[in-house]
Amino acid sequence: MVDREAAVTPVVGVILLLAIVIILAALVASFAGGAADAKDPPPSTDLAVYPAGSEEKFTLVFEHRGGDQVRLRDLRINTWVHLPDGGLCAASHEQEKLEGLFGTDIWRAGAGSNTGDLEDTAGFLGLEEEKLREYVGRSAVVEVAIYHLPSGALLHKSSVLLKER
Repeated sequence: MVDREAAVTPVVGVILLLAIVIILAALVASFAGGAADAKDPPPSTDLAVYPAGSEEKFTLVFEHRGGDQVRLRDLRINTWVHLPDGGLCAASHEQEKLEGLFGTDIWRAGAGSNTGDLEDTAGFLGLEEEKLREYVGRSAVVEVAIYHLPSGALLHKSSVLLKER
């Protein structure tokens, strides 16, 4: 009589090994798929920033010209004023400052606001009022970048001449 039990052990071993390899491959694939953080898609918006006014009424205007609405808590606005001596003056603003600027928690198409008068604009840019007055007279450049924090996307970037209009 032939012993059929002897041939079963290697087959069971191969099947168990194959099952372990498949389970490990599935675990690695699931961790690798989750490792790349799925970020929210950025909103599609048309934004604009430009100077307006003169003397004590000088301001920066922020306009949402069209596209998706944006929650202000999801935005950060950075500014960099290029100083005449070659240096930079940087400022960053998030939810609290932006809600004060725009007067709402959601920025919709057709909405806009400004940084106030010369004194408020100087504070927004991180400058003293007299320095801003000097930089406006010299048409200094300010870079403005608006970021959407949940997606990590840059929604708007522009360079603006600080000059009276």
